[in-house]
Amino acid sequence: MTGRRGGRAWTRTALVATPLILFAVVGVLAPVIAPADPTVGDLTAGLLPPSPEHPLGTDQLGRDQLSRMLYGARISLTVTAAVLAIALTAGTAIGALAGYLGGWVDRFVSRVIDVVVSLPGMLVALAVIGVRGPGVENLVLALSLWSWAPYARIARARVAGMRSSPHLDALRLLGAGHGRIIGRHLLPPALAPCLVYASTDVGMIVLSVATLSFLGLGVAPPHAEWGQMLIEGRPFLDSAWWLAYPPGIAITAVVFAANLLGERLAAGEERPSILRLVRPRWSRPARAPRPAHAAATTKEPVASTPPEAARDSSEHDAVLRVRDLSVSYPDGGGRRRVVAGMSYEVRRGRILALVGESGSGKTTAALAPFGLLDPNAVVTGSAVLGTGAGARQLVDLSPGERRRINGHRVGVVFQDSASVLNPLRTIGAHVDEAVRNTGRGGRRAVTRRVTEELLRLAGLPDPAKVAREFPHQLSGGMRQRAQIAIALAGEPELLVADEPTSALDVTVQAQLLALLARLRDELGMAMVVVSHDLAVVSRLADSVAVVYGGRIVESGPLATVITDPDHPYTRGLLDAVPRPGAAPGTRFRTMPGRAGAGPDETEGCGFASRCPLVAAACVSEPPALEAPVLDAPPRVDAHRSACLRHPSRPAEAGERSTGPC
Repeated sequence: MTGRRGGRAWTRTALVATPLILFAVVGVLAPVIAPADPTVGDLTAGLLPPSPEHPLGTDQLGRDQLSRMLYGARISLTVTAAVLAIALTAGTAIGALAGYLGGWVDRFVSRVIDVVVSLPGMLVALAVIGVRGPGVENLVLALSLWSWAPYARIARARVAGMRSSPHLDALRLLGAGHGRIIGRHLLPPALAPCLVYASTDVGMIVLSVATLSFLGLGVAPPHAEWGQMLIEGRPFLDSAWWLAYPPGIAITAVVFAANLLGERLAAGEERPSILRLVRPRWSRPARAPRPAHAAATTKEPVASTPPEAARDSSEHDAVLRVRDLSVSYPDGGGRRRVVAGMSYEVRRGRILALVGESGSGKTTAALAPFGLLDPNAVVTGSAVLGTGAGARQLVDLSPGERRRINGHRVGVVFQDSASVLNPLRTIGAHVDEAVRNTGRGGRRAVTRRVTEELLRLAGLPDPAKVAREFPHQLSGGMRQRAQIAIALAGEPELLVADEPTSALDVTVQAQLLALLARLRDELGMAMVVVSHDLAVVSRLADSVAVVYGGRIVESGPLATVITDPDHPYTRGLLDAVPRPGAAPGTRFRTMPGRAGAGPDETEGCGFASRCPLVAAACVSEPPALEAPVLDAPPRVDAHRSACLRHPSRPAEAGERSTGPC
């Protein structure tokens, strides 16, 4: 059924475009099928009416009108194609570059586009030709100077809408440069609507060429051109109708066909076909071949449950150490912090969970060290990846240095796989590119073998079949597994998973959590998992950092935080988790109020307005992250809480409140 509908749609489109296609074909074949030379005349045979010898008659100089019509199609459509090629190429490239770079470049290009679009195109063409004189080259230049702007506007709008998409974050994480991102991933989707607009622009350019030739400013005699034929046939409208009517009908047919074709494509009926035309093709191998091998064999396996000695090791085993991390964004005349003074670390073979409500700052804190935030974000503090000679400070890295780390030593799995994966490329193309960027690829067959190994490692059945499918053909869980395969391509030391299971049903959630745990055990990777669900992280994490209002309010080993929470916010999150043994009809316990403001919008504890244990000191004194038991050993992974109401701290009379949060 779908195939028949697609076939009928193609048939209707072909019928609409028939005049355009017909004249393009006869123009190409004009030297072969034309019965005579269009520039050679015979004064004794001038103004002959249509006859078997001259199907469209002859002009006043005795030249065959059919031959001139065929060569006129050749010249008119060649000039149109040249103008379209220049305008489409220049406009799309300029618009895509401006939309991608943003800032002052985007503003400057936008103003130039506005100026060019506001100018009457024909007046611009007349001014250029008036200065440079008539001729084919000057005609193409004149029409191109005002035809590029609409394409630039369309491409800029399309690319600007994708500039902050997770898809581009994933590409930057893989180490892709600006040229590759623009050329391979932004130009193709920007080119699709430009091609639709070009189909409508064909008629306008043909009409402009004919108009300028009619005014004597286009193609100069004796070359045949439809507009030139109109001006030559105008004095003979009454006596020799065959001079003006055929070129006029040809111009009208091409213009109408182009406009109707553009309307059909703009309506979206044939847009998938256009997208297929501009879909990126396989590129040449970026690096010399290397032997393919499974990612699972590249690191020493670790025990499923790390021994206590490893849990209490010193900082030399820490894969990522973040200290005093702060992130701010422009706000009016100043800046507003969304993350303030966060410190955390994750060790090899361990999983750290950052937990909190939406807007708490957990995702910002996880992605900030790797430069995956908005360009307007200012990140301060320290974030060190690795130890010893391989340790690198991640904050304030140059783009080139960051590309050597992101996608290689660090992998990221984003929340929305449908936005991260390019809908125009197959799953195999995504993983292939990651493999090539990390230097493990070679010839296409070698790269594809590594890709299939990664897909198999990520738990996808029949990797060869999955590699040929597009993102929309996979379920949400399979897309997340494909993201994991991409992240594993560089054999990373650290994997950051941002809400990896939030959009999945509970069965698929369990499978993905089991997969992450298995990868941690088999590959010895460190992981940072961002989640709002304590029930999810309780099945996966080794340690937990609870985030509220841009600050960590409680952290420590998972078992301690879950079984003996100290901060009222942590207790509230635990109370909100459904309990399997609860009686039917039991209402969920919720925290009063709304999510807290940013760290700069409150003087004291950000949770004070919602806390049932609030005291006077809570609203004026920002709490420090300290051990609830003051005589606890000062270990990095010790249980800590940012609450002024620790049991070990003295409380004013009447201020201490007991009972559940």
